[in-house]
Amino acid sequence: QLQVSVHLRGVLRDLLAPGAKGQATIRLKNDATAGDLLNHLGIMRRVVVAVNDQPRIDATYVLQDGDRVVIYTLVGGG
Repeated sequence: QLQVSVHLRGVLRDLLAPGAKGQATIRLKNDATAGDLLNHLGIMRRVVVAVNDQPRIDATYVLQDGDRVVIYTLVGGG
């Protein structure tokens, strides 16, 4: 198994317990992808995933143990 540090921004913070403040350590199977993490968290909307400060990671990106993952939604202007 691998562990990643997950930080959810904006409305996505509500997916974790209120006391978590949008942060959690998640255990996943080895060779898990960013898409697997999104499925694990129940995120079905379009989001931006950044891993170790690299923005716009593809869903097929294979996560590594200890990665820091930030997930946020795109904010549309009007």
